[in-house]
Order: sequence, then C-alpha cells, then structure tokens
Amino acid sequence: MELVKVTEEMMMEQEGKRVGGDSDHWIYLTNLKAYNEGFLLGVYLHFPFDEEDLAQAYQTICVGNEFVDEFGYSYEEYFITDYDVPFSVGEYDFPQSLAERYDSLEEYMSYPDEVVQVIAENRGAEVTVIELDDTGVSDHEKLGYALVDLGYYDIPEHLANYIDYEAIGRDYDFGTSGEFANGYYIEFG
Repeated sequence: MELVKVTEEMMMEQEGKRVGGDSDHWIYLTNLKAYNEGFLLGVYLHFPFDEEDLAQAYQTICVGNEFVDEFGYSYEEYFITDYDVPFSVGEYDFPQSLAERYDSLEEYMSYPDEVVQVIAENRGAEVTVIELDDTGVSDHEKLGYALVDLGYYDIPEHLANYIDYEAIGRDYDFGTSGEFANGYYIEFG
C-alpha cells in the first residue's frame, strides 16, 4: 500500500463534493482528523448509496490507512456533521446502516418527509397510509371522511348528511395505533 500525504491543498480541492445516489437526501461525511486540525473536509453522500459509493466518499475525504499527515499518522476516522434525510442521524452512525435504513423506507419516499419520518420512528410495524383531503375541519373529521370514502364504513347515501364524520375518525384513531402527519394518517399494525 502506497501512503499518500494529505496536504491543505488536497483538502480544499476535495471539500464539498457530491457522491452517491440521485435523491435529495444526503449525509455530510467529514474527516475527523482533518476537522480536529482546523480543516473542514467533507463530502455530500446522497442516498441511495452502495459500498462502492461509500468507498469513493472515503477516498474523496482522504479517510483510510493510506492517507497520512506530515508525521505519518493516518486519517482513518470520520463523522457526520450534517444531514438531510427523513429520520434521525447521529454523528457517529455507520453510513452502511443508514443506507440500509433508507432502503427499507424506499416505498414511502414519495410521501412528504414528515410522513416518512413518522414511519421511520416506528420501524418494524406494519404501515397503512391514509391520505386525507381538505374535507372537514379537524384531522379526525378528515379521517372520518377518508375512511368512509375508502369503504371502511358503508354509509347509505340518504344518510350521508346525518353522519358525524369527526366521531368516526376520532373513534378509529383511538382504536388504532396511528398518527397524523402533513395531510395523512399513518396507522401502525
């Protein structure tokens, strides 16, 4: 393995590049040793990403045993200084784990980030997403209308004006494990 001496110029040249997938979600992966030396050397690692993208990100920010400072000490540690992804990220989380988590939420990525965040916080639960429209005043009333429209309740047409849709939504919400978010009701089974 050939050692590469990391210079200030290298750091300035590599700072802030984009690597990985094509989504608008990313983590900002930063070289810890360079940061402690007073340099910000990071890369925007966009989701979804694979092992090859991650290796490229490490290469871009000079993380690995082959990168050394003027004294021969390697740049081998990283941390996450920023992120834009619909779930919590810690500064020392493993990027591979974050990629797996993102991939597990892929089918929900067409929903607003607030909805995906609620789903991410309830990992492992079976999820049903009910879109609410602007019919009604309260979230419970909107849920009541949506449930009737989706066929959860069969209401005869001649009685539709006499139904308390807010009560239907409230009772359903209290009888299930769910949460309202950004025009949706997310139910966990």
